[in-house]
Amino acid sequence: MSATTHLFVDDVRIERKEGVVRRTHACSKLAEPVISGRESWQSPSDDERVYIYGTVLPSDDGEGYRMWYMRYPDQLLYAESDDGIHWRRPDLGLVDIKGSIPNNLLPTSYHSPSLVCDCREPDPALRYKMLGVSRDPDRRGYSVATSSDGIRWTPSDANPVLTGGDTCALAQDPVTGQFLAFHKRYHEHRGQERRLVYLSTSDDFHDWSEPVLAMAPDDVDDAQTAAEGGCFSQFYNTAAFPCGDMWLGLVTHFRYSGAPPESGPDQSRHDGPIDVQLTCSRDGRTWSRLEDRSPVIPNGPHDYDAGGILGVANAPVDAGDETWVYYTAITTTHGGCTPRKKITIARAAWRRHGWVSLDADASGGTVETKPVLADGQRLSVNTNALNGELRAEILDTEGNPIPGYGLEACLPIDGDGVRQV
Repeated sequence: MSATTHLFVDDVRIERKEGVVRRTHACSKLAEPVISGRESWQSPSDDERVYIYGTVLPSDDGEGYRMWYMRYPDQLLYAESDDGIHWRRPDLGLVDIKGSIPNNLLPTSYHSPSLVCDCREPDPALRYKMLGVSRDPDRRGYSVATSSDGIRWTPSDANPVLTGGDTCALAQDPVTGQFLAFHKRYHEHRGQERRLVYLSTSDDFHDWSEPVLAMAPDDVDDAQTAAEGGCFSQFYNTAAFPCGDMWLGLVTHFRYSGAPPESGPDQSRHDGPIDVQLTCSRDGRTWSRLEDRSPVIPNGPHDYDAGGILGVANAPVDAGDETWVYYTAITTTHGGCTPRKKITIARAAWRRHGWVSLDADASGGTVETKPVLADGQRLSVNTNALNGELRAEILDTEGNPIPGYGLEACLPIDGDGVRQV
């Protein structure tokens, strides 16, 4: 049995807890976006907005990272990085743009291109799988494509596989291999026209189930938005991914405030700030909110994302002792206009699996798990015990400490770090 990670994001694995409070943790950010500015092949009049409605994956050899991102309206681009911060835009030579082919454009035109590398796929030509939105008037809708290398893509003859067409995020169940398409739909919900997150699934990446509502704002969200002077809440999109023994979701909370107060170029008629909250699930299908709804990717403190987090990559990247999420950052709220509105790609970081913690105060606290089957020799934890210590004990079926494995026999942890034994 391989090592299993149990997260305390919910109480499913907890039998009892006393003296602890569950808290979500906001990310740390870099001083600047990781991708911004103009591509070398663009002309001065071209749009400079760049989005990570897309994916970041480790390179096949484990050395560095690969990014699939987009420019407005539907240009699909590719970049590579050694450290996850500095990105190269290779000259792929695949697309003739204004008479020139030295560029990093991919010959596929999808909005919100989201992909997975399918390790279960026996056919190497189908290893990479993408979900996106086709604007082709004859095949408009959510569509899929496959690739052997993530560069050259073959659209499915079944496209579009789902009706509609806006933002989306693709995931794959690591247990069943099933594909999950989280995508935006817009209709009345709880008395208001809202952006909502729907889910459709597929076993073969060809036939997809009827979409069902997966995530929607509730009265707590609406109350938060109203308290900040807004109208009501909407969910712009979500990324959902397996993490440890469960699923996590990063949902963009759009605190809709009505029409923008000013008019200008390149703006939406809907205004309001957007940040990112954490959701959780045990199966990737049924989702729950956390007690602490403070954003895990808040707006600011830097100007580049002070107004909105328009979307996130479909899955995080675990890099050493950190977890990274790439996201679309906006200087203004959703309804801002250019040139003040700038849209770039930024990176959020947490300590490994550091989304949520159970915190005790000076009086101490206790967490007792439900029975855990383990055949390993070590229990390791992520903890900050600099102001105290953490001890563990093993209980029998009656709840009594097993001799030799009680608190008094434990060598305490009094440091701050991940995977502390």
